[in-house]
Amino acid sequence: MFAQVFVIAVFCIAASYQYTPFTECEQGPAPSALRVEGCTNSPCRFVRGSNVKAQWDFDVVADTDNMKPIVKAKVGGFVVDYPYPEQDACQSLTRGKCPLKQGDSVTYNLNMPVLSNYPKVSLHLTFSLVDKNNNVHACFGLNAKVVDSFLRS
Repeated sequence: MFAQVFVIAVFCIAASYQYTPFTECEQGPAPSALRVEGCTNSPCRFVRGSNVKAQWDFDVVADTDNMKPIVKAKVGGFVVDYPYPEQDACQSLTRGKCPLKQGDSVTYNLNMPVLSNYPKVSLHLTFSLVDKNNNVHACFGLNAKVVDSFLRS
């Protein structure tokens, strides 16, 4: 019985760390891996009234003591800045710590609110991590759909 529970637990943990498909940016290097909780296919489903949780691994492109996230949303033909609340990306590193050295391998942890009043739309998000010298350390695009629940669109 213990062995069966252990196998099921290992399977659930492994499933939660599957990689998420993304597109590369022209603005900077892509992460080496992206994991968006609950998303292994494109588009990712972002549930209104919840938080999108994601992690990505990347290598630092230049020495820096700071980074900030930049999130842009493209809906239809319009691109808008997403007001991501945590502006100090160093506070959200789960592997690595600022100051960072060129070549360091780090992991960034995203916890992004999807407000209940957001419209149910399909969109393309671009995520970047940029330092004070405008070096882009990681950049990728992600297709998403804002929905009311995981079951309905």
